[in-house]
Amino acid sequence: MLPIASPTAWLLLTASLLYGCATFVVRRQLIAATQTANQRFLGAVLGILAATAHGLSLRDALIQPGGMSLGLITMLGLMAFAMSLLIALNQLRRPMSHIAQIVFPAAGFILLLQIFYPRDTSLRVDIAPSLMLHIALSVLAYSLLAVAALQAAYLIWFDRRLKQKHPGAIPFMPIQSLDEFLFESLWIGLSALTFAIATGFVFLDSMAVPGLIHHTILTGMAWCCFVILLVGRYRLGWRGSLAATWTLLGFGLLVLGYFGSKFVVEVLLQ
Repeated sequence: MLPIASPTAWLLLTASLLYGCATFVVRRQLIAATQTANQRFLGAVLGILAATAHGLSLRDALIQPGGMSLGLITMLGLMAFAMSLLIALNQLRRPMSHIAQIVFPAAGFILLLQIFYPRDTSLRVDIAPSLMLHIALSVLAYSLLAVAALQAAYLIWFDRRLKQKHPGAIPFMPIQSLDEFLFESLWIGLSALTFAIATGFVFLDSMAVPGLIHHTILTGMAWCCFVILLVGRYRLGWRGSLAATWTLLGFGLLVLGYFGSKFVVEVLLQ
């Protein structure tokens, strides 16, 4: 556990508190079913401040004595930072409270985990430039596709409320806008994932790394799911619950391939 008096611990606690404040603001907007420009701006500013403090804390989490930490908690924190910053910046131009209410508290919780588990496992000393590029592209891809998955889950939930004629099923933004943002995230996320896979093969020197074969196979299956979805979108007009289901399937394979493999190797097998 980090000493409470250490600068890193205070930075993590500050970021977690800011995430909590941002969550409170976006939840109030959703409950009140109103998201004016000023309200969105307040939520965005709090989210950006929290992500900034989060980003500053990542240096100590990533750079450990003896190498660079690529452990499970560290990588979850890196992904949470990218997602939070992406959502906070998007909040400046479109309503994002429905996703922010999930991502912000999750990011705050991961920061608290870093306080109790500051020395993550899976240290690497030989960090080649191609590996750094692969990590950056992977984080970007996972973040964008995670946002798309949350958007897809919201679409499925909202579609069911509409079919059940729930009295509270009033969209805070047009369904078409929700659908457009879903595929915008998918396009950019799939592009980043494609480059991440390509750079992964560039620095790959052995398939004997524990969990790598399963990770590669499941990532390839996830990539195929997203490609099929985008082809179905522009060839067959897929949208709504069908598109959302394919999105969740692809992201589920992606999570299982990376974080599932890391959990087995670093937690169950340790």
